[in-house]
Amino acid sequence: MRSAGNAYGWSSPTMMKPFIFLRIRLLVFVLLAFVPAIGLTLFTFADQRHHATEQAKDTALQLAHTATSSYERLILQTQSVLTGLAQLPALRQPIGTDCPKILRARMDEFLYYANIGVADIDGNLICSALPTNGRVNIADRPYFWRAVASGDFAIGEYQVGRVTGKGTINFGYPMLDARGRVGQVVYAALDLAWLNDFAANANLPPGSSVTVLDRKGTILARFPDSDAWVGKSEPEAPIVAATISGGEGTVEAAGLDGVARLYGFVPLQTGRGGSALFLSVGIPKAA
Repeated sequence: MRSAGNAYGWSSPTMMKPFIFLRIRLLVFVLLAFVPAIGLTLFTFADQRHHATEQAKDTALQLAHTATSSYERLILQTQSVLTGLAQLPALRQPIGTDCPKILRARMDEFLYYANIGVADIDGNLICSALPTNGRVNIADRPYFWRAVASGDFAIGEYQVGRVTGKGTINFGYPMLDARGRVGQVVYAALDLAWLNDFAANANLPPGSSVTVLDRKGTILARFPDSDAWVGKSEPEAPIVAATISGGEGTVEAAGLDGVARLYGFVPLQTGRGGSALFLSVGIPKAA
């Protein structure tokens, strides 16, 4: 005789167990079928993210090389300008002649020169595109004594100019006297403002940075917010330590402003015996 439950079409617990187990097994099979797809999706996402990160690092390094090339073109331009000026007889005359006007006119032709001047063999400034207050001597400046010692174009180091009051990198070129000896040195002071123009025209993603450091990790120029950063030094910061390590490369690190970026960094040419400068370009990870 059937039970009341069976009379109404109900299933007993004993009869329901196989169906429950079957459903569980089916659910397990379905989940197992999706596991490879989920794993593949996660792997693909991680691989794409890694590829995007490496691509961004390569872009940052390429931009750093582009900035370096721009700087090197400025060096070649400066060498050409100084070579031409060194041949002008008017520049061999003392202050009060046409020398300051000539230098000023030449400086106005180029965007990034903070000053152009001429010094005698003792380093005394005898002509300057910018006006000077009192006696100025540059005999201790590397670009001056290197030009005198080598008799050739010389690259100096980062300095704060005694005439301009600005942070510049200076270049010197010897002016030979009638006997072929160095009698004077004509020089040009390159304003690091060129870095801001490079960064502004490089189509960098929002939040990117371009920084020039000396070997001690001191910031010499930065885009953006140059005034807020120039002069600060944090050589122990990971991005600074990587940048001034001496070579080129890429790194993922937090900037000094705390923003996580993908960086490319390269050394800048400073001439034989000069203190090395280093340039980094940082692209935000979120870019």
